[in-house]
Amino acid sequence: MSKRVLIVCDSFKESLNAAGVAQAIARGIGAADATARCTLMPFSDGGEGAIGVLEQAIAAGTLSGGHRVTCPTKDALGRPITAAYFRFTDRPAAWIELSAASGIHLIEPQARNPKITSTYGTGLLIRHAIEHGAQEIILGIGGSATNDAGAGIIQAMGGQLLDQHGHELPHGGLALSELDKIKLPEGVQKINWRIACDVNNPLLGPNGASFIYGPQKGAHTQDIDQLERALTHFAQKVEDTTGVHIGSIPGGGAAGGTAAGLHGLLKAELISGFELLGTMTNLNDKIKACDYVFTAEGRIDHQSLQGKVPISVAKLGKKHHKPVIGIAGSIQPPYNTYKELGLTSVFSIQNGPMTLAESQHQVAQLIEETAYRVWSLIKTTER
Repeated sequence: MSKRVLIVCDSFKESLNAAGVAQAIARGIGAADATARCTLMPFSDGGEGAIGVLEQAIAAGTLSGGHRVTCPTKDALGRPITAAYFRFTDRPAAWIELSAASGIHLIEPQARNPKITSTYGTGLLIRHAIEHGAQEIILGIGGSATNDAGAGIIQAMGGQLLDQHGHELPHGGLALSELDKIKLPEGVQKINWRIACDVNNPLLGPNGASFIYGPQKGAHTQDIDQLERALTHFAQKVEDTTGVHIGSIPGGGAAGGTAAGLHGLLKAELISGFELLGTMTNLNDKIKACDYVFTAEGRIDHQSLQGKVPISVAKLGKKHHKPVIGIAGSIQPPYNTYKELGLTSVFSIQNGPMTLAESQHQVAQLIEETAYRVWSLIKTTER
């Protein structure tokens, strides 16, 4: 009897997008067993790749309608680019991927610097959506190059961040240390703000935006201390302005503190991007209907526990008593915790000693070979 396999995976970041990962897994399973019926669901935790998930849901008939809108904006260093967001057709709402304009993948490694990078370009996308009728903004955050707590978004929408001399602050996380007064953009109270966020890190502290994510964005040791002080000062100014304490809210540290900043200044609701997209795509029912679930991401490690796709998928699989197989470019502890949360087994794609560059160059082949070996093992154990 043929087995039904659901493949729910995220991208391998700069190596292969989520669709490519899902296709590679399906090829490997198909090579091992031509009777296996694979359903591919490239997925996202609400950040990078969310628009693709929404388009897939439209094609599958689980979402009524929507389309991409492309407009000019700026990357995190202020360089002109074009980027897209998603506009729903059944209601006046838009889904913005922060990474589309302010993503780290748009910045050359040697140019990454969270002291000066800004979410201003994301703010331009939001402004465009609102000017064209959006009354609800869902901002998917992830993959950012920034550590400015969403300050650039406020500035792009017409708000002002002023120093003690009444001058507008330059863009970037470090400039927030000079913040004296916040003037919010007009009309923001009329918008329903939702932040699709699937990490639990707070804005401040050793598990916060600067310490956990700063190094990935190019911050050196001395930069991290400066950025932490700047965000601490910003958080105090937000509380002085709106009365909202943002330093310790779960998830506030996402995207360099964007979640915390917009929660404090715009009353944005922090929601699970994975759960929201799961509802829109009927993911729960699809897991119930399958025999096996495969999930994947570039790295499965302790940060995956904060709400990344593989662990979120594993929890759903455990709920419905389905075996969930994880595939990753690299795997790090805590292994027992993964199993407790629902990952039946986790497999690395490495088939021998190799550099990161070598692995990235042949990532699709390595994923396919891993899926082949795993499915062959499953077939053997079922005999």
